[in-house]
Amino acid sequence: MPALVIPKENERGIAVIKLLSDSDTNQVSEVFKKSIPPIRYTDIVSALQPILHGLSKEDIEDLVDAIYSLYFLRSDSDVSIQQFLADLLEAIKESDNKEIQTTNAAELAILESKFKSLLTIRPLSTLAKAHELRGDFANIFWDAKVISDIRPVWDEDVKVPPDGVVIAQTLKLKYGDVESPKELYLNMNEEDIELLISVLMRAQQKRATLESLAKESWMKILHE
Repeated sequence: MPALVIPKENERGIAVIKLLSDSDTNQVSEVFKKSIPPIRYTDIVSALQPILHGLSKEDIEDLVDAIYSLYFLRSDSDVSIQQFLADLLEAIKESDNKEIQTTNAAELAILESKFKSLLTIRPLSTLAKAHELRGDFANIFWDAKVISDIRPVWDEDVKVPPDGVVIAQTLKLKYGDVESPKELYLNMNEEDIELLISVLMRAQQKRATLESLAKESWMKILHE
């Protein structure tokens, strides 16, 4: 089994790359190189349509999807570009998809040249690293809900109406990863809720300040 497995959803995009001429490959690379982070998927597709006029919009979308995916795969694998290209070509040789599979040495050499051009684009490498850092956490937030309930308070005799009630509120957090989501229940009183609101509002204000600095060219936001 090859070290790299091409995702099924990206096989069509790889097949489109295989059909590109050297000129088309260079123009695709130039479009990405001239992109300003954060690189917008829809902007890239729109920029490529007049260049790759022989391809349908769907083919161009598959092409862009495949390029993005390969950058993320390389970032996750943490190997050199030379090793990644070798793994990619090995995956192509062993693929069951006849659109991309080849063992022809000349074809593989051409493909290696195309992929080297497409996979050494600095803005995309930076985007892939930002994507990896953005999700580099043990757990990821999924959802939140506050459950409110009324709990009766009895003295001793539960056959008579309760003396009163207490209001209880529980913060339900859903977190984890795609394969193993978890749930955490935290009891919260009124002060706790006010504190959480304050912390979240402060987080919003911090983000707004950082985004305003980004607009003043102090830094670039690479991943939303």
